[in-house]
Amino acid sequence: MKIVGICGSPKERGSNTRFLLEEAIAAASETLTEADIGEYAAVILNLVEYDIRRCTGCDACVRKKPCPESDEDDMPRIEDELRSADGIIIAAPSYFTSVPGLLKDFIDRSRPMKMNDHELKDKLFSAITYAGLRYGGQEPVIDSLNRYALTQGMIVVGAVGSPVKGGFFGAGSMQTDEGRWRTSEGDQLAIDGSRLVGKRVAQVLLKMRG
Repeated sequence: MKIVGICGSPKERGSNTRFLLEEAIAAASETLTEADIGEYAAVILNLVEYDIRRCTGCDACVRKKPCPESDEDDMPRIEDELRSADGIIIAAPSYFTSVPGLLKDFIDRSRPMKMNDHELKDKLFSAITYAGLRYGGQEPVIDSLNRYALTQGMIVVGAVGSPVKGGFFGAGSMQTDEGRWRTSEGDQLAIDGSRLVGKRVAQVLLKMRG
């Protein structure tokens, strides 16, 4: 069993999004350990560490031909990790109410995986986001990521916590209700929501495994 986390933040250091993704992966690993399933893998891919060229719209993938950009960059390495995954969690900050360009390049370049008979179909998917402002575009980011997963044929699951306190995805903001500023390490609601995401992905994977 393998869970792959994808961090879509362009920050090389101090990423609030990466911190929340790490919390989600840790919760997933704890859940799988408690279930005593034996060996499993949990991997985080920081897209900023990979060379991902932009999609040029050549439509080679539509014609069932290899993407010409894949001869020049790291997308094949990322694709291999995704193919071997049972569950995928994408974490993305809100950049002007949408995903960062780095992550959008990844999304565009993963189109060949759909065109090749939906290589990611039936993999579990969930999402996490973080923003600067309290109302900084978190829901549009989650909606975009969920639509991406559905387009790839993945199975979207959300966090399940308190029905009156928790949301269905991990999210938070640097801005507090009082107008002060913090990092995600000081945002307990975001941490709890992200851990619930990881826990739910692991739990559903266990149920699917039977």
